[in-house]
Formats: sequence, C-alpha cells, structure tokens
Amino acid sequence: MDFGTLGYDAFMRYFEKNGLDAMRSRVLQGVAGRVLELGPGTGINLGYYDSRKITSLTYLDLKIRPGLVKKARALCPDITLRTGDAGGLPFEDGSFDHVVFTLVFCSVADPIKGLQEVRRVLRPGGTLHFIEHVQPPGGLLRPVFNQLNPLWRRIAGGCNLNRSTLELMTEVFSEVRVVDRRFSDIFVGGTARP
Repeated sequence: MDFGTLGYDAFMRYFEKNGLDAMRSRVLQGVAGRVLELGPGTGINLGYYDSRKITSLTYLDLKIRPGLVKKARALCPDITLRTGDAGGLPFEDGSFDHVVFTLVFCSVADPIKGLQEVRRVLRPGGTLHFIEHVQPPGGLLRPVFNQLNPLWRRIAGGCNLNRSTLELMTEVFSEVRVVDRRFSDIFVGGTARP
C-alpha cells in the first residue's frame, strides 16, 4: 500500500469536493487525439477524459506508482507509461495534440524549461490544459504563503506554495486562457496555445 498516495488523496479530498472536480470538468473538455499527461499522480484525471476521443494516451512522471498502472490500464488498456522529467521530455517535436498537467508545475525544478518542452512537443495548433495552485494575488494569504513556503517545500516534495506559474506560462505561450479560478484565486485552470 502506498501511504504517500493515500495521504495525498485524503488531503486533496476537500478541494476536490468543493470545486476542483468541477474545474477539472471544465478544463479537460476537448482533450482528444494524441494526449500527454505530465505528473498524473494518482490518475484522477482519467475520469474526466472521453476515451472514445483519445487515440493515444501517454503518462510521464518521475515515478510511476503501481496503483496508477492498474487504474490507468483498466480505463485505457493502450496507455503508455514513461518515467521522466518535464525539463527534458523524451518525445519528438509536435508529438501531441493535447498536453495536460494538473498541480504539477509547483514542483518542477526549472518551470520555464519545462513549459518550453511542453510547447515543443505540442503540434502546431495543439492545446495545453492546466490546473495549478499559484501564489495568492494579494491580501493576507500572500505573506502567509511566502512565510510557509520553505517548510512546505521540504515536507511536500518540492512543491512551492508561492510560484507564479500563470505568469511564467505567459512568457512561453502566446495565448493563455483562464477558464476557472477557485479558493480565493489560489487554484487556476485553463488552456494555452503556442
């Protein structure tokens, strides 16, 4: 049994029930064709894909957990599972119609390089679908998140509470569209195109 995965799922249950599930439904609409998902974690996004519209699904993560393999293969028998890092995607240019990541870039070591790699592997006209937690826009939460970030990074596998991922995305993608915001704008979801 993977207690890290169970702990993560338990921690995220509140957020899922109170808005992230609806955000996933909105953000993952239109995912079809050749799809790459970065950092699939526990495989929660599988339930939001229309398998009839996906011609190939590839998962890439630092570590593929056995529970994910079983779940992924049950829902998508032809799934490809690869280990790797967002900073050096092992795929040809233009390999995918859609790239998906949810709650991943908070912990990518070099987010600009990772986003450039995502742009590289998207076909011309392809779409990135994302959900990220980002630095609070202001008010009381911003200094709290900044103060907690060093401790949080140590206990949460390198996750940054105060990363400005949305702003970083606008440096790499010409069109970034936010379709949903939740929890005082800490969670942001949308699409981007090269």
